[in-house]
Amino acid sequence: MGFLLFCLLQAACVIAFAVLGWIPGLPRWAQILFYALAAFCALLVLPALGALRLRWKEVAQWDAKHIFKEETTMLLVNIDYIPGKELEVLGLVKGTVVQSKNFGKDFMAGMKTLVGGEITGYTEMLNEARQIAMKRMVDDAEGLGADAVINIRYGSSAVMQGAAEVIAYGTAVRFK
Repeated sequence: MGFLLFCLLQAACVIAFAVLGWIPGLPRWAQILFYALAAFCALLVLPALGALRLRWKEVAQWDAKHIFKEETTMLLVNIDYIPGKELEVLGLVKGTVVQSKNFGKDFMAGMKTLVGGEITGYTEMLNEARQIAMKRMVDDAEGLGADAVINIRYGSSAVMQGAAEVIAYGTAVRFK
């Protein structure tokens, strides 16, 4: 949806600048400027197509079941010990992701701020980002041969408007 709106906006810019270049009696430098702006707007679609292609690959690689599955082999706790277990500390593990919503959802979130209430698009975005960060942290711990991750924490920061970084981190441990 957001990509389609972006393409429509770019098409409108291309048409507008091309029409401005056809104005009779316009100085040659102004015609060249308008045609160059039309070409630039048309070329802006190419990086967006590349980003869309990467997103499709990402979605194909990580199906929803894979991202949101519960980890059953790794014990995950947010306390700094496991009752009844002697632990060998392996080190810090982390998972991070920078997530954004598309233009359409970002625009609707902006409209929602006018009337107040939960912005479900951002809630979904952050929930998905936490799941991805947690999965990456668990993958990091599995790479160390850990049985559990203790003292798990989350952090979040805004990278830019409409995009947030989420990090999950903890201490990887092995049972003695």
